[in-house]
Amino acid sequence: MTMTLPRDEIWFAVRWRRLWAVRREGNIATMKYAAAAVASALVGAVLAAFVHPLVGLAVFAVGFGLSFWRFKTLQRRHTDYTVTYDDYFREKNNA
Repeated sequence: MTMTLPRDEIWFAVRWRRLWAVRREGNIATMKYAAAAVASALVGAVLAAFVHPLVGLAVFAVGFGLSFWRFKTLQRRHTDYTVTYDDYFREKNNA
């Protein structure tokens, strides 16, 4: 049985009940999410140290929440649930 590879707009696939990046674009999106989380933590820490701890916590929570929401939305839009991560790379290596 021949399996067709996911389309170019598919960046993530299911592996072990989680979504994993299968294309370069998926890895870039994951790195952007990680960078946004770290940036919101740094800004929150600076504001907590110099302004008020609750302001820093609020900025961190909002920044982290927005970046998490954006990343999950992007993952759902660019995932094909019919092809697993292992199937994708098995087919890609055999092609």
